[in-house]
Amino acid sequence: MRFLITNDHGTVLARVEAPTEEAVSVAIELEGEPDLTFMSADLYGDGSVHVGHWPDGVEWEALLRTTGVPNPYGAGKRPAQPAVSPGRVSAQEITELLDSFPLDEDALDVAVHEAFAEQASEVNNQGPAAQVEYLAGRCADVHALRDLLGDLTA
Repeated sequence: MRFLITNDHGTVLARVEAPTEEAVSVAIELEGEPDLTFMSADLYGDGSVHVGHWPDGVEWEALLRTTGVPNPYGAGKRPAQPAVSPGRVSAQEITELLDSFPLDEDALDVAVHEAFAEQASEVNNQGPAAQVEYLAGRCADVHALRDLLGDLTA
């Protein structure tokens, strides 16, 4: 069973293969701090996942056991990239910033294009599978993706 570790925008950060008969553990740790683990997920070959942590540093505590939930955006469809990363800048703060700075719309257009170009570069560096997966997240369904890929080969 293959699991994909993705960000909120559908970019594949890692692929993990879980053998049929055993689990693969994936931990979230802070680089440079090997003794500090935030949480771990055990990925099973039957498609189930157990997420947990070690609150006291010794005993594993399961927080969630799941076989998955339906993607509210549909198969292969990811949510559109939010204009603001959740938890970083509130709508009120954005309004205040817009009121505080005499921003030129053309300059903002350039800044947005540069930000997306950086994301596109990251996807392109991951190879054809990641590129098609990214495009799939922007298409309404597999038919639209086929049309797009067909246009690229015409």
